[in-house]
Amino acid sequence: RAKWLLFPVTVQCGLAFVFLAVRLTNGDVSYSIPEEMKRGSVIGNIAKDLGLDLDRLSARKARIDTEDNGVKYCGLNLNTGDLLVQEMMDREGLCAKKASCVVKQELVLENPLELHRINIRVQDINDNSPQFTAEMIRFEISELAVKGARFPLDEAHDGDIGENAVQSYSLQQNDHFKLNIQSKTGRQKYGELVLDKELDREDNKEMMLLLTALDGGSPQRSGTVVIHVTVLDANDNAPVFSQSVYKATNPC
Repeated sequence: RAKWLLFPVTVQCGLAFVFLAVRLTNGDVSYSIPEEMKRGSVIGNIAKDLGLDLDRLSARKARIDTEDNGVKYCGLNLNTGDLLVQEMMDREGLCAKKASCVVKQELVLENPLELHRINIRVQDINDNSPQFTAEMIRFEISELAVKGARFPLDEAHDGDIGENAVQSYSLQQNDHFKLNIQSKTGRQKYGELVLDKELDREDNKEMMLLLTALDGGSPQRSGTVVIHVTVLDANDNAPVFSQSVYKATNPC
């Protein structure tokens, strides 16, 4: 169903008014595409989807326009009626962490003037790997720390959303620590280092552990950070004298 808006235009040489009719149709069209499609990729055949006369696209000067003078991400092939990618759409750059990312464009035709809104939903792809902010996570832990002591770890960040964001962590196998996963609001996950076996500085003054963050995309991406644990000395050993045995000699 179409709506017509009438705009009065004054004629300078007379008293008559000419009305410019703009046909705003309810024939909006929506497409879903993965982000970062290459230039020239076909999004869909908009002429067919809107039931337009392909032979009259050129005569009616069909073109793609934007709302509010934004970026023209799409182009139109007048010979085929295909809607094409003109500028690559990066979802993270367009919408950051928003769950829904929609790019709005318009199809404009003249004689008569006709507008169709185009909504392009840009879907996330797994194009980012998890990353830790720090190059290394450092802990100084007393050798008197009790089993079960917890040490929060920095979370990894991922530019992607949903299943393509960070989903799990893994810790390099070792004798003293295990990994416990916690969830924040918004389904963000982070790890805790949990002491599973008491430390002894006399046995091991420091240790290096590899923490890995994994996303849920396909193919799966990962990021790593090194955990450096320094074991602090405690006064847990009493002084011990070395014992010497002396034999008394009998001059007699």
